[in-house]
Amino acid sequence: MTGPVVVVSTVVDPASANIAEKLLESIPWDEQDGYLSSGSYRLIILEEEMIYLRDLDHRLKDLGLNPDLVVFASRHQSKDKAPRLCGHFTGNSREALMGGNSHELAVAAPGALKSFLSNLAREAPGDFLISAEATHHGPTDMRTPSFFAEIGSTEREWSDPAAGMAVARSILNMEPHLGPVFLGFGGGHYVRRQSRMIMETGIAFGHLFSNYQVDDLDLKLVEEAQLKSGASYAYLDRKSLRSKAKRNLSDILDRLGLETMNERDIGGRFPHPG
Repeated sequence: MTGPVVVVSTVVDPASANIAEKLLESIPWDEQDGYLSSGSYRLIILEEEMIYLRDLDHRLKDLGLNPDLVVFASRHQSKDKAPRLCGHFTGNSREALMGGNSHELAVAAPGALKSFLSNLAREAPGDFLISAEATHHGPTDMRTPSFFAEIGSTEREWSDPAAGMAVARSILNMEPHLGPVFLGFGGGHYVRRQSRMIMETGIAFGHLFSNYQVDDLDLKLVEEAQLKSGASYAYLDRKSLRSKAKRNLSDILDRLGLETMNERDIGGRFPHPG
């Protein structure tokens, strides 16, 4: 990345501590007042759960930091307990259950998430799945572009040094993305088709909403997602969406002037630059 990047970790999360340890091993750091510094990277180590953070932008300013990007190093938990390395944006499309405010979205970092996930595809140990996730949980009040970088899904993976190093290297090797940005709607929590397009085409995704979230979306929230993602296009996973949801979303996207494209057209119009 070209601008300052703040990585936020916490000692109360074993995966976060693992990633922070590998960041410290990977490059030399200098101790500053309240954080560590190395080139354009800053590392902050907290003693609290990150999904409940509020006013972090102001806290960073109090430290003299004005970053272009914030990356939250975190654990991931899931029912399937599959080894997984993933990333997602934060926000609540419904009532807040896991931190943050209800019906509020943080500012997304589409290009950074694309670069991070693409790096993971090269760095990850062979038994780990790689994917984006639907937008969820807090902090939702972030005005600095941000995303969560996660190790899942059990204590074994959270403390796996190879997984920690893969995430650390993927953060440190992020590059700018200048391609088009889409909003994504439909699919499961791991947004399988959108994840594939992130890594196999020239597009990036901003906020992603899975099937279980689309019924909560209205014009106001989709417009907020567009503005906080810098999105010019939209993708609907039509096979996964009910007819009523497709009609509602199509109407909202038309009103916002967002062109909707299918996966084939995206691949043809915006091929992977590699």
